[in-house]
Amino acid sequence: MTNSVLPIIGVSACLYKADTPKPYHAVDDKYLRAVAVSSNTMPVIIPALGDLLDIPKLVSKLDGIMLTGSASNVHPDRYNTAPSREAEPYDPMRDQTTFALIQEALKQEVPLLAICRGFQELNVALGGSLYPQIRDIPGRMDHSSPDTKNMEIDYGPNHTISISKEGCLFRILKSEETKVNSLHYQAVNQLGEGLIADAVAKDGTVEAISMPGQKSFVLGVQWHPEYKANDNTTSEAIFKAFGDAVSHRAK
Repeated sequence: MTNSVLPIIGVSACLYKADTPKPYHAVDDKYLRAVAVSSNTMPVIIPALGDLLDIPKLVSKLDGIMLTGSASNVHPDRYNTAPSREAEPYDPMRDQTTFALIQEALKQEVPLLAICRGFQELNVALGGSLYPQIRDIPGRMDHSSPDTKNMEIDYGPNHTISISKEGCLFRILKSEETKVNSLHYQAVNQLGEGLIADAVAKDGTVEAISMPGQKSFVLGVQWHPEYKANDNTTSEAIFKAFGDAVSHRAK
């Protein structure tokens, strides 16, 4: 990071309550590091405080927004589905915060990059729905993490995705195929209004979405490009494109 004034990226946090009498708001280091290094921007954590935040004013002060992944899931009430154990855990305060951020980012045309849970939030915020557990669907792969506790394995390339020439991701990568990691057990069911599937896995699972009718940068990816972003050409290209859009907005 340089001494010059950098564009500011708001990064969504989760509210953690487990195993402590003192709830805390937190973001994994890898998300903050990715936008700081690979997008050349200044990350600022947005706490999951819901209505306590003046979202319109907050978004007006930001040059971009990144929605992070999480151990929690979007509450099924948000897409008219009954809650179930397989869809847990939940973080209602994060839902309240990020759904408002999405709507305001689109309204104010602030660049938006949505990763994993953020990808699912973007879809649901625009009226789409999710599968609570994708491995239970006939013909689908198990997309969940290998969970070896070895980051190089868990976040390593796992499967290939096919990229549509009509979407934002193709314009970034200039390729109809790339290989990505896979650490999710929920997936897009119905696409939200205005969204298109930029990429799909070989089993038909939507892996990337964008919004061609929106003037500002909007990209959601189901995988985790933030892990060692500069060591992966696909990840590096995504964060550079996001950084370019954010810098343009800042100017």
